[in-house]
Amino acid sequence: MQIVNYEQTESMATRGEGYTSTVHHYYGRVKSIHEGPQAFLVEMPDEGSTIHPHFHDVDQFQVVVGGGGRMGPDAIAPVAFHYADAYTPYGPIIGGKEGLDFFTIRAQCVTGFFPMPAARSKIVGKPGRNLYGQFETGKPLPAAGQSTRETLVTDASDGIKVMGMRLGPNASVAGEPSLAGNQYYLVCTGALIEHGKEAPPRSLINVAPGEATPTLQAGPQGAEVLFLQLPKPSDRPGSRLRTMAEMAGVSYTSKA
Repeated sequence: MQIVNYEQTESMATRGEGYTSTVHHYYGRVKSIHEGPQAFLVEMPDEGSTIHPHFHDVDQFQVVVGGGGRMGPDAIAPVAFHYADAYTPYGPIIGGKEGLDFFTIRAQCVTGFFPMPAARSKIVGKPGRNLYGQFETGKPLPAAGQSTRETLVTDASDGIKVMGMRLGPNASVAGEPSLAGNQYYLVCTGALIEHGKEAPPRSLINVAPGEATPTLQAGPQGAEVLFLQLPKPSDRPGSRLRTMAEMAGVSYTSKA
């Protein structure tokens, strides 16, 4: 288990067709390929910032943690989440009046970005799942020492799972067993305590497949935590992790 909070991240200014942003690296880096998982926070401060429709060659989650806007036809605001199977188009992503901040979370550090409709011929197999949901934060927390869990998405066929966890003040609870792909715990409100230090909102915990189930310790104000579990590897295109040699020819901007 590894935990990274916002203050520990390295930031990088980025520019795309229709937007400018600041990217905060939690695990791995954007625009580079190397071993290990990938998770980063994108901050788009400008109203109308637009990431045009596209797809990726890896399974991924996205979680809105600030501002608002639209993803495809749907309005999004904290804490909305989206899951897309590899080679499944989605978008556009459009920032609202207060801009838009969102995490992108993947099992592997990849850089493939395939714009639509130009890259339609690069879709391998049939497009897969596009799953949307909302974790309603700000609700009353359980009593001190207590906790609750709300299943938001689950698919027993490959282990994908999203769960909202509410921990009362000073509650200590076991996380979810590692039964599929990489797991992530995102602190949404309050704080967790790890090695005597607070992990405030926008802190992210990564648990690799097969690792021991973590224990989550809430601070004195309690915490709301979003749990995300990626699917276990399968024969579905993009699901099985690839070696760096297999990914060497991937281009970040286009593979059309």
